[in-house]
Amino acid sequence: GNDIMKDKFICVMAQYDAKTELKLKEIQMLLSNKGFVGKQTPNLPYHITLGSFDISQEKLISEKMETISKQFHSFDIKLNNIGLDVLFIAPSVNHELLDLQKHFNNDYNDRLGWTAHTTMLIDNHETILKALPYVADNFKSFAGKIESISLYEFWPTRFILEEKIL
Repeated sequence: GNDIMKDKFICVMAQYDAKTELKLKEIQMLLSNKGFVGKQTPNLPYHITLGSFDISQEKLISEKMETISKQFHSFDIKLNNIGLDVLFIAPSVNHELLDLQKHFNNDYNDRLGWTAHTTMLIDNHETILKALPYVADNFKSFAGKIESISLYEFWPTRFILEEKIL
């Protein structure tokens, strides 16, 4: 129909270790302290979305995550790019991330295809351009670690499942 609200969907996300989470939070706090709040979903862990699916797939994807998580170990990732559609920090895509993502390669909610990124700020273009220097001046490339995959439903946000990759 012509609903304003999008259909509910679920997202598989790769999540970081606590140290990486903290570094990203510092960048977010810096933006917040400068008055950049944005429209990004609050209270979500920082993540790289691996794929999004119709809500009807929840059981299937949950089972798949349990299987896949046993085939992976946590892996290092280098966060070294800043992006501008939404203000995001992006990793160098390595083979571990690609291998993990290919298991969930579906873009139910994003017709543009997959880009590895962690959102810092969602706002209008003008606001993002104002926020960019704060991130650019304070952002240095750093190494992080991916150590779990999680499943969330939107909207409203509902946590479904987290599987560690150890």
